[in-house]
Amino acid sequence: MAIVLTNGVCYITTTGSGKVVKTPTLEEAQTFYGVNAAMRKISKAPGKCKGYYPYDTEEDNICRYGTEKNKERRKYSKEERKILYERSGGRCALCGRRLTLEEVTLDHILPISEGGCDDMNNLQIACFDCNQFKGNILPDEFMERVIRIFMYQTKRNIC
Repeated sequence: MAIVLTNGVCYITTTGSGKVVKTPTLEEAQTFYGVNAAMRKISKAPGKCKGYYPYDTEEDNICRYGTEKNKERRKYSKEERKILYERSGGRCALCGRRLTLEEVTLDHILPISEGGCDDMNNLQIACFDCNQFKGNILPDEFMERVIRIFMYQTKRNIC
């Protein structure tokens, strides 16, 4: 699997100094080992990566908004859930709370309703409350929501 970030025209790459830049050629694009790693890049540089989405160059699997909206969700086995649980260290990917395997819910990092792929690389574990709170919004929108609430509550409690 070779994942790149694209907006359909350009690709994202990182310079030697760590600066995020856009390139018109696939050969110069930064490759990621999975959707999670690509989504972390988007969350670290939301301004530069706005409008970009993960694209699997080997599978020709476009995780573009709207491409899989009507696709039926896959059922994940206990073994697959355990793999995801162990990959996350048994913690909710959104709030960091330690969970038991039975408490785990699966969250699509890039929501299916927004064109996310329904595969293991686009999943993270989350507690029920965080999964419900996140709903079907994109990771950067979720972070903006959390920050907005935090800032409002901070201001409200100071006065």
